[in-house]
Amino acid sequence: MPKQIYHRLVISAARPETEIWLGDDEGHFVQKAVGELRTDLMSGDYVVEFGLGTQTYPVALPAPARVTQAQLEAGPTCPRPIPEIPE
Repeated sequence: MPKQIYHRLVISAARPETEIWLGDDEGHFVQKAVGELRTDLMSGDYVVEFGLGTQTYPVALPAPARVTQAQLEAGPTCPRPIPEIPE
């Protein structure tokens, strides 16, 4: 079985009280932080919201990354994937 590679992701919000919601590529929210999110994740595609129910921004993580709310808001948006629950 191949070894999983994890990368550091740091996302800084514009304001210290802003909630940062991180979701996986299937729409499941997996982490929440306030002001700054610091985590280690497997390579892949994720989505971020700055406040639950707000605009969603894509985050591709092929390597360690540090991004700000302003950088994400200046880029493309994406719809939040809707999680599917198996029957």
